[in-house]
Amino acid sequence: MQNIEKDLKALLKLQEVDKQIEAILHLRGALPQEIQKLEHDIVALTSQTTTYTEGIAEAEQTIASLRLQIKELESDIQRYEEQQLQIRNSREYDAITKELELHQLDIQLAEKKIKTNYARIEKLQQDVLTVQAKIDNASATLKIKKDDLDTIITDSQTEQEALIEKRKKYQAQITKPLLQQYENIRSHMPNKLGVVKVRDGACEGCFTMIPPYMQADIQDKKEIVCCEHCGRIFGDVINVTILEPEEEVEEE
Repeated sequence: MQNIEKDLKALLKLQEVDKQIEAILHLRGALPQEIQKLEHDIVALTSQTTTYTEGIAEAEQTIASLRLQIKELESDIQRYEEQQLQIRNSREYDAITKELELHQLDIQLAEKKIKTNYARIEKLQQDVLTVQAKIDNASATLKIKKDDLDTIITDSQTEQEALIEKRKKYQAQITKPLLQQYENIRSHMPNKLGVVKVRDGACEGCFTMIPPYMQADIQDKKEIVCCEHCGRIFGDVINVTILEPEEEVEEE
């Protein structure tokens, strides 16, 4: 089983590698998220276009049905008008006249609905053009951002692959529980630091002052010590002291 000192030494090296990987990922900035959002927007806009297109088809079908209804009403009107010429009874004449009026009203209503559906089609066609313009703009922007990201990835790919191999090497040198602890801490830290040093008495992660007795435990490296404030693992203690220059001794 590896001792604590070797674990912490490998962990600090792993942290340095992770810093370099994070720096490479930082170069990509928000491009991956922006690309993902654009792709999501294009899918949503395309779905919207499909809804508008289906609405146009539905309105066209309604118009076709209304035109067929008008033809049937006109055929009925023609038949009633022929019957009206043959009627001698005023009561039957009035009944047919009423039917004719009702059929004329039905035709007017159908024509009104046709007009409404034509207006709906025109509106939906304009909506399709508007949304399609948004899709075209989003697609053009998406291509630019993808090209930019591909360029960045290509330029840094060799370096990143080498760092990933280094990372695997250092991971293999660390006990699994400690490695898991490090990964868990990193995942919750904005700056992705899972292991830090105590520098001039303070935690490098949160700058909380660390008591001398705890610093002694960290330096002994007999157990894993974590910051009581931020939870990061302490890898070592460094005290930077500015020394006065020594006086030169004149040779006799």
